[in-house]
Amino acid sequence: MHSNRLATAFAAVALAAAPFAAGAQSGQRTRMSSNGDVMMMNQKQVVDHLITGDSLEVQMAQLAAARTKSAAVKNFANVLVTDHSKHLAALHKLAGKRDIGRAANPADSSGMRTERMLSRMQSMTTDSSFDRMFIMQQVRHHARALAELNAMRSVAKDDDLQQDIDATRPVLERHLALARGLAGQMGIPADTGRMGRRGMNRGTGQRP
Repeated sequence: MHSNRLATAFAAVALAAAPFAAGAQSGQRTRMSSNGDVMMMNQKQVVDHLITGDSLEVQMAQLAAARTKSAAVKNFANVLVTDHSKHLAALHKLAGKRDIGRAANPADSSGMRTERMLSRMQSMTTDSSFDRMFIMQQVRHHARALAELNAMRSVAKDDDLQQDIDATRPVLERHLALARGLAGQMGIPADTGRMGRRGMNRGTGQRP
């Protein structure tokens, strides 16, 4: 009976590992999404994730540049528009390559989450709470994006896509440093990048 129990246990382990083995063979990797979900991504889905992120980042930065009354926030927003627009153009070229391409991942909800934040900011009045919301979102977004790059780098098999990811990292690090600098000037807590939704609402005075 002891041997039967061991055989059953080994079989259960093998069945649990099967999806991950299949993902590895198909060029996919598991990663944790920002809301804690586990999802599989392949190279095409990485490209789609990056394009969606850059597109929404440009829209949010353009909104901030048009709405803010702070020269420092406007300058930062314009930097984001320039850098993310440039990267977006490069990503579209990569997506057009036959050996790279682009495909949406149904499990990737990051775009919808950012769209909700953008919609929320569009409905806010133009005052200091808008600037605080924008800067806090930028700290959190860039900290998360940097953490995701390592996982996406391991999925990328094309040399050009690997080089793009490697070149993107220092740009995002610079954006994060600028956002944290502005956050410090506004008196926003240094751990903003690890805040949950309730922490963000306390910092801006806005309700969920």
